Amino acid sequence: MNAFQPQEISIKIDVRHALLAVATALDFVGVDDLHHGHRVAYMAYECANVLGWSDEKKQFAYFAGLIHDCGVSSSEEHLRLLKLMQPEDATSHSRRGYEALMKCPILDRFALIVLYHHTPWLELQTLHIPEFDRDLAALVFLADRTDFLRARYTHGCHQELITLHEGLVADNLLAHSGVLFEPNMVAAMCQLVSKDGFWYNMEAVHIEQMALEFEANQLYDKQLDLEGVKQISRFLARIVDAKSPFTFHHSDKVALLAKLVAKDCGISDTDAELLYVAGLLHDVGKLKTPDLLLHKEGKLTKEEYSIMKRHTVDTDHTLKSFFPKSVIGEWASNHHERLDGSGYPFRKRQEQLDLPSRILALVDVFQALTQKRPYRGSLSLSEVLDIMLPMVQQGKLDSNVYDVLLADADNFYQLSTQEYEV
Repeated sequence: MNAFQPQEISIKIDVRHALLAVATALDFVGVDDLHHGHRVAYMAYECANVLGWSDEKKQFAYFAGLIHDCGVSSSEEHLRLLKLMQPEDATSHSRRGYEALMKCPILDRFALIVLYHHTPWLELQTLHIPEFDRDLAALVFLADRTDFLRARYTHGCHQELITLHEGLVADNLLAHSGVLFEPNMVAAMCQLVSKDGFWYNMEAVHIEQMALEFEANQLYDKQLDLEGVKQISRFLARIVDAKSPFTFHHSDKVALLAKLVAKDCGISDTDAELLYVAGLLHDVGKLKTPDLLLHKEGKLTKEEYSIMKRHTVDTDHTLKSFFPKSVIGEWASNHHERLDGSGYPFRKRQEQLDLPSRILALVDVFQALTQKRPYRGSLSLSEVLDIMLPMVQQGKLDSNVYDVLLADADNFYQLSTQEYEV
């Protein structure tokens, strides 16, 4: 077995960088219309600047814009929200986002803004909520719908062509002033949309650089401890698992199984906790996978399987920005690698796969087999083991890790199949 070097807790990430990483993952949902959250963040910040808001409130507008669609996991729902100025059932994802944020104390300050970010101004101004949250919800709604207009007039290609439709964008916003949108905010946004540079600066790299150049702020510059990292990781895991009813709770169950098996393998509590985080986030790249592939009843075609396999690389890219210089991203993105080199995405072999990577790969297979899929029901423990044993014998999965799982298989199966709330 490839020697495993114990890790030290060296996760160095502040709330600012964590939010940027979360936003990158959330923007995967757009699939063919990436970076919606980034653009909303940019437009909200620039509009807040025209309105003369304080630096603190402008920054809050930016970060609220980044994560405002945290209740959207499905690319189908994302597209539906971009079809109409007032899409049907726009509040469902707002409610889901609110509930997810309320379970994450580090981010719960954004919860009310997300809850009301599709609430028309006529209704919003009558609600008994703090003025700060009301203003931010109104501004994020305006920025969100301005990006809807950008998508409508560019038809998904040559984004620069939006400059030919600046007047139409402004006319649409003005037509809904005082009803959907707060009038002063509409006036400010209309100033911005008339300038070509406003649209040309709407690139994700530029938008992220803005956040790194903000004035120091205690809220966003706070370093996260391990518990804070776990909070945000569970927040993201809920979003990933909500993408398909067939993967509900998959990530948090893989994380739990990985941690328990790791401890039974003699890994330290510290490293087991890091592996738990990797387990929570191992499928974050699937946010970019088209819904139809996840829901397909039957075997994927070669073309579909090729698209599906990409999620491991997208996971790797996301987690490298989330946890720079940490093994968490490597462990997470190795979960489809196999010891004999037959896995993906890099066809790593046993000498390249450490013990945590082997554990995560094995428990991912175990949990997936216990869970219902669109093409089959959940399998019994004996059926699961009948499938996994040949994979061990063929040198794909680690035999020592398999023996550890087998020694307490009934307990692990119960944990993998029981219903619970994280």
